[in-house]
Amino acid sequence: MSQIRLTQVILADWRRLRWPILLLCLCVLSALAVVQLSHSNRLLVNAHNQLYQQRDTLDVEWRNLLLEQRALSEHSRVEDIASSRLNMRRPSGEREVVVTLP
Repeated sequence: MSQIRLTQVILADWRRLRWPILLLCLCVLSALAVVQLSHSNRLLVNAHNQLYQQRDTLDVEWRNLLLEQRALSEHSRVEDIASSRLNMRRPSGEREVVVTLP
C-alpha cells in the first residue's frame, strides 16, 4: 500500500513540477552550448591569428624576393656577367644585322 502511495505522490509532484524541471534542463543544456561555442570560437581565433602571421611572413619573403630579382636583373650586372663569364662583346657596325619584317 505504501508503494502505491509513493508512486502516486511522485506522479503528482512530477505533474506539478514538470515545467520548472523542463526549464532547468533547458538552462543546463543552454549553458553547455555556450561553453562549447566559446571554446570553438577561441580555437578559430587562434587559427585566424596563425594565418595572419603566416601571411605576414610570406609577404616579407615575397618583398625580399622582389628586391633580389631587381638586383639580379640590373642592366649593368647582366652586361658584366655577359662580358666576363661568357666573353660576349657588342658587335661592330659592319657585323650588326638588322632584321625587318615584310
